[in-house]
Amino acid sequence: MLASDSARKFSFNRLISNGDLVIVYERHDIMKAVTVSEGSVLQNRYGVFKHSDWLGKPFGSKIFSNKGGFVYLLAPTPELWTLVLSHRTQILYIADISFVVMYLEIVPGCLVLESGTGSGSLTTSLARAVAPTGHVYTFDFHEQRAGSAR
Repeated sequence: MLASDSARKFSFNRLISNGDLVIVYERHDIMKAVTVSEGSVLQNRYGVFKHSDWLGKPFGSKIFSNKGGFVYLLAPTPELWTLVLSHRTQILYIADISFVVMYLEIVPGCLVLESGTGSGSLTTSLARAVAPTGHVYTFDFHEQRAGSAR
């Protein structure tokens, strides 16, 4: 991978592309994870939002609907991912995750083995804590949950 490819992949300044996961922020208590697909639309109380209008916009953009309503398209972070998850498993929130990372002394370069991926809430934060040279190995026996977390 070239350095420029690496910067594009991980930079929050990059532009939204087809297939990207974005966090659609409607208001402080309504956010959802959406995979951008060029022919798709998102419809909510604020109008219809065409995914094709999102392509090429930077993360953080304010996008207007056909009715004049708007949403923000945010880059997925571990914190936002935790907020938008379907709560089918026990979710660890940021204060608890911070305690776990600190108590276990997880730092960049560490190798972490997680048993029970669940929603992926802890997993995404662990991955950020060990980046850029560490690795998180995780397992979940429930195929549907593993697929959602993936």
